Amino acid sequence: MLKHKKKLFFIFVSIFLLAGCDSSNVIQSSHTHFFDHYFIYPFSLLILFIGNTWLHQSIGFSIMLVTVGVRMLVAPLNILQYKNQLSNKRIQPQLQELKEKYKDKDHESQQQYQREMMELLKENGANPLMGCLPLLVQLPVISIVYYAIRRIDEISASSFLWLDLGHADPYFIFPIAAAVATYLQSKVIQKDVEGMNQSHAVLARILSPIMVLSFGIFSPSGLVLYWMTSSLFMIFQSLVLRKVFQEKVVLEVK
Repeated sequence: MLKHKKKLFFIFVSIFLLAGCDSSNVIQSSHTHFFDHYFIYPFSLLILFIGNTWLHQSIGFSIMLVTVGVRMLVAPLNILQYKNQLSNKRIQPQLQELKEKYKDKDHESQQQYQREMMELLKENGANPLMGCLPLLVQLPVISIVYYAIRRIDEISASSFLWLDLGHADPYFIFPIAAAVATYLQSKVIQKDVEGMNQSHAVLARILSPIMVLSFGIFSPSGLVLYWMTSSLFMIFQSLVLRKVFQEKVVLEVK
């Protein structure tokens, strides 16, 4: 359940950050603001260069391609996170035994429980903080994408299919697609997450898509396109990692 709480927290923080964005000022190369000059403007140039040079001026496809590129750069962190999840899953019986052993709520018992739990995690290479790293990377990236779409005229004025990338989807098709992709991503990932009870699993699986849909209805279509592509890539990545590590376990057993 902890992993899904982190994911929901990430979505809440993203909404908070984007809600407070000042999108009224167009970003130019002359801007001296650190975030504008060194992150948003170069990122927007990358999107425009790929779209105009390789994709026949399709900024929408360029956003999708750049999203895949960003996800591939973050992939090593996701692999570490996946290994950490497998370690957590493997030691769940031992963690449950510790909970039963120290079920008393007195201070001394709880301290001893914390010590033995941390030792068990350390011995098995399970780091409870590892799940935060990919999320910490995504927060600034999603802010950069949002600003690039809203504050770079050439991107916000671009069209993709029936969409104006700087405006919300009038037919709500992309927000719905992003919500469905988020649901499928949660469903795929839950199979590899340490024992969640069913009610928590269903709650986590439903809340994330609802939040993505609610926010996506009012967000620029370019940002929703980023979310959808990101979720689809994560589904693919999770399936590949599952296959690779399952085959690795089979080989080790042999």
